Amino acid sequence: MSIFADPPIENPIHITVAGHPGDPRSPAAAHPGIVVHYVPYLHPDDLDVIDGLPVTSASRTLIDMAEVADEEELRDIWQRARQLGMIDPDALAASRARVEWRPSLPLVDRLIREFAEGP
Repeated sequence: MSIFADPPIENPIHITVAGHPGDPRSPAAAHPGIVVHYVPYLHPDDLDVIDGLPVTSASRTLIDMAEVADEEELRDIWQRARQLGMIDPDALAASRARVEWRPSLPLVDRLIREFAEGP
């Protein structure tokens, strides 16, 4: 390893981009410390703007987290979101219905049912 190499990044920033990595209109390779997740489409209801920066909605983010967190960590994240008033069962169900198939969807479906029932 070169002394000039970038150090490994423990907590990279994950971003979601509509498009396909092979599309020439897609952004160039991500910078170190950024992980790009491509999705075919982001519905307007799955987007918010915070301080002028477009971000995925709380519901979409909670669903996307299932791809990178284990079940225990994901439950903790959802529990914290509930404490912060960010769990909206209807918005979660709508975002879930728009998400392309992925291995984490059975877990997401269970969590939506559990968290819709309340504490």
